[in-house]
Amino acid sequence: MATYDRVWRKATKEPTTKAEFYQLAGITPELVEFVDEFIKRPEMLKSLPLERQHKIEDQMDAVLALFT
Repeated sequence: MATYDRVWRKATKEPTTKAEFYQLAGITPELVEFVDEFIKRPEMLKSLPLERQHKIEDQMDAVLALFT
């Protein structure tokens, strides 16, 4: 669904579902799955291989950079 920004008069895309939000925010399905699991069991982070931890951190950093 395209909407128009009132100030800039540009077409923008507003998500209508959680899946669209994830896609627009650059959140991968893998990251969604990890976050859902992490919320249930935060201790799982320490059990992941260091390489996997860094990959997840990089993905989160990339998503957060979009909002700054």
